[in-house]
Amino acid sequence: MNIARLGGLGVTAAQNRSKSAVESTNKRLNEALEKLATGSRINRASDDAAGLSLSEQLNTQIRGFKMADKNIHNAMAALDIADGASGEVTSLVQRQRDLANQARNGTVNDEQRAILNKEFQQLSKEISRIAEGTEYNKQKLANGSDLGSGTAKVHSSSDDSEGTGLPRIDLRTETLGIAGADISSIKGAEAAMKTMDVALESIGLQRSGIGSVSNRLTSTSNNLNTATVNSEAAESMIRDQDMALGIAELTRLQILERGGTQAFSMFNKISGDHVSGLLK
Repeated sequence: MNIARLGGLGVTAAQNRSKSAVESTNKRLNEALEKLATGSRINRASDDAAGLSLSEQLNTQIRGFKMADKNIHNAMAALDIADGASGEVTSLVQRQRDLANQARNGTVNDEQRAILNKEFQQLSKEISRIAEGTEYNKQKLANGSDLGSGTAKVHSSSDDSEGTGLPRIDLRTETLGIAGADISSIKGAEAAMKTMDVALESIGLQRSGIGSVSNRLTSTSNNLNTATVNSEAAESMIRDQDMALGIAELTRLQILERGGTQAFSMFNKISGDHVSGLLK
């Protein structure tokens, strides 16, 4: 009986070790299956604590890059609208200059100047309408307030605290010096000619500012896209599962699992026969 008992204790210990090995293999097999199913090498902190920390930092950076790029494209859309409005105002002011040039000609009589002045004044009203009505996301763009105030900022990176300033855009007739211009007389028409030249110069400078900021934002967007691609590649190398290696590891563990299960079953049978022999 003592030999049987001692033999039983040895068999039990060996059985426990064999069972533990099979369970360990099953656990690793499940982890390998999970990695292949999710496509991710790191599914929890215990998989790779340091890798997870670095991956999360990169992911935060990537999200910041993408949001910054979205901010830039929104700003560029607003600038495109402002540039379109500026271009239209330029055409209207040029027409006004043509009318003033025609009205100051001595071959035009006062009645004809009055007719020319009516169109001139209507064009001024249209310029005012464009200046007050040009908006982006319910914010004014062309009257010197809101997005056109010169104080609006575009945050073009995840850690850009200052941001990129949008240019001041003010197309109001008062700002351009057009308000009050009248071409119903030769003197008024001659004065209007000078006024239109100053207004065209002012609009040109504002459009130049729009173009400069737009070009800068385009360059920033291109840089952000490059940084995003590179960061995503780095994050992928850390976090994503290598499918070829994963399948190879899965196959190895499946072989170990089947072999371990069969060995455990055979060991139990042999151990049972051995104990029975000792008890006889």
